[in-house]
Amino acid sequence: MDDITRCRYEDSLLRNTLFAFFVSGAASQPLGSFIPFLRETYGFSYDLSGILLSCQSVGNLAAVLAAGFLPVYLGRRTAILITAVWMVAGYLIFASGIGAPALLIAACLMTGVARGGNSNFANTMISTLPGEKATRGYNLLHGCFAVGALLSPLLLISCTRRWPGMGWRIVAGLLCLLCLSQLVVYARMPLPPEKQEKSLKAVDHSFLRVKQFWLGAAMLLFYISTEYAIVGWLVTYFQDVGVLSADHAQMMNSLLWLVIFIGRMVGAAVTGEVSRSRILMADGVGLFVFFLVMFFSRTAGPVVLGLVGVGFFMATIYPTAFAFGSDCIKGNDLGCSIMIFTGSAGGIITPAMVGFVAERAGIRAGMGLILAYTALLLLSVILSVASVQGAKSIE
Repeated sequence: MDDITRCRYEDSLLRNTLFAFFVSGAASQPLGSFIPFLRETYGFSYDLSGILLSCQSVGNLAAVLAAGFLPVYLGRRTAILITAVWMVAGYLIFASGIGAPALLIAACLMTGVARGGNSNFANTMISTLPGEKATRGYNLLHGCFAVGALLSPLLLISCTRRWPGMGWRIVAGLLCLLCLSQLVVYARMPLPPEKQEKSLKAVDHSFLRVKQFWLGAAMLLFYISTEYAIVGWLVTYFQDVGVLSADHAQMMNSLLWLVIFIGRMVGAAVTGEVSRSRILMADGVGLFVFFLVMFFSRTAGPVVLGLVGVGFFMATIYPTAFAFGSDCIKGNDLGCSIMIFTGSAGGIITPAMVGFVAERAGIRAGMGLILAYTALLLLSVILSVASVQGAKSIE
């Protein structure tokens, strides 16, 4: 295709992918905000709450793995429609008001499946864009995710104030409708050409031998472990330790995603001006330091300051780490799937571990586990940056 046609195609691909991932952000994150209402309405324990959070991660992980293979046999459009439709089904269960733990576990698995499919599809689409357009696209992509993630808790606060005891179910119904619009976008958006041979033998596996690929996956592992645990337990932690009121605790989730959005827009703006290594080092150190501030503070002011710092330095870790590792997997569904699968593995275990420890030693002890993950993330960043610097010195 000529340059004008190619630019129009790339812009259309980017716009549709950004909208679809905005919906994914709005629909993927409310579970952490739902937990206090589920505990109040149905009397759930910390253990069961942690299991619900981890079940979403199990569904996410299963879908991410399947997303590396389904497009090979079914095509990208069919594959994403099959996985994304489960978000609609999951929120229908939440909206129904049925409090059976088995059914809510199924709903969490369903929303996790859709989240995993959305994530793999969106990141693969951005990886097909050329050069710096892809790096900037990753920041815009995850910025749109953050916008959706910050708006849904605000909607939850508004609805629960107007309709106490019922508002969270209304939000679930509205999210169900929003996810239907995502399916329409997936059905109509332009997609890059695919290989005609429907076999895994046609897939390039050479990236598996590249060190940079696995270092990027390691950063994603510790980052997603940290993000899932923070987002899943943040509201409950602030409420239960008494540092913030229930309404203010709910607002902290939206504040977190607002700051993440701002950070990702800053990241998109400085792409090409600041090296990935510097961005990753600043993020790793900043996240660790500000989580310490938030964790050890006992009053609202320092807690909010710590949260703002955590959100800002979390913002560009995922897109930058993904771009770092995905240089060798351009447009490769299997490569993107393995990276996200490796990263998402921590999201299964960590929220449940926090709940397990919180049930037995208190919520502060549970949150202390997240501090350990921020330290591991910083270590993986240091190793990745050292690897890049070592490769440059050899050259």
